[in-house]
Amino acid sequence: MELLIAHFAATWFMVGLIWVIQVVHYPLFASVGAAGFVRYEQQHTWRMGWLLALPALVEIASAALLVWFRPAGVSLGIVLVSGGLLAAVWVMTAAVQAPIHGRLSSGYDEALVRRLVTSNWWRTAGWTGRGVLAAGMLLQA
Repeated sequence: MELLIAHFAATWFMVGLIWVIQVVHYPLFASVGAAGFVRYEQQHTWRMGWLLALPALVEIASAALLVWFRPAGVSLGIVLVSGGLLAAVWVMTAAVQAPIHGRLSSGYDEALVRRLVTSNWWRTAGWTGRGVLAAGMLLQA
């Protein structure tokens, strides 16, 4: 049960973080201004990396471990669907969000910021779905 609780906590940390990024942080990129944007983007990437590193590792490790060490009552199906969503949000991070941040680290680009905000809705939805599934696992246990 401790594994499931750790998974739930890490997942909901990531859900809260992605919503703050989506609704507050990314839209504010447009307000930074071109002169200070490169430094702002670099600081954003650095600070977010440190903030999410441990919870992300706990989430990923606990998701994998739940495949083999599920508490009684927790279905394999919900664990696998949740794991699939986790894989999808990290593929999206690597394939879309990280390259956009890489390009923005060279300078402000309004179209790229719009793409960052728009494409991040997929990650926001994925992590929110994972949060619901993590709650469902707790209810099953």
